[in-house]
Amino acid sequence: MATLQDIRQDDSLWWRVLVFLFDLRHFKKNVDSQSRLDRIVDASYLGQPYFTEDEVSMLKSTALPAGSTLADTVQATLEERLERRMKKRVESSDYRVCAAHDLAPVFETAFEVKEKDLARNERFVELLNEHSLNVPPDWRSIFKPVNKCGPKPKPGKKKPR
Repeated sequence: MATLQDIRQDDSLWWRVLVFLFDLRHFKKNVDSQSRLDRIVDASYLGQPYFTEDEVSMLKSTALPAGSTLADTVQATLEERLERRMKKRVESSDYRVCAAHDLAPVFETAFEVKEKDLARNERFVELLNEHSLNVPPDWRSIFKPVNKCGPKPKPGKKKPR
C-alpha cells in the first residue's frame, strides 16, 4: 500500500496529480483542462489520460493520514455530495457532479494540496500550458519558497528614535 509520501516522491506521478487537481478546478475556464477531463471514463475520476491502470490501482489504495484509502474517501464523499445534490436539485433536475465544487475539494484534501498553491503559481501554469501531462525538467523548483524580502521582523516594540 502506497503512502502520500511515496506518491509525492515520484516526479512523473506527482506532476500528473497536480495537473489533475488544476484541471478539476479549471474545467469550465480552460479548454485544455476540459479536454483532458472529458477523456476520463472511470467512475472515480482517476484514469487515462492522467494515470495508467497500475497507477490508478496504487492511487486508490493509498493510505491517507485519516486512516482510510483514497478510494474509500472519494466514494464516501461523492455519495454524500450526490445525496445532497439530489435534495437540492429536484426542481432543476440537474444531478450532475461538479468537477470544481464536488470533486476538486475531495482530491485536494486527500493529496494535501491547496487550490491557490496551483492557481496562483504563474510558473506552474506556464509549465502546464507548455508541457501538459509531460513532466517538465526541474519543475519542483517552482514550488520552493523564495524569500525576496529578507528576514521577518521580530515581534515586540520598536525602539524610540
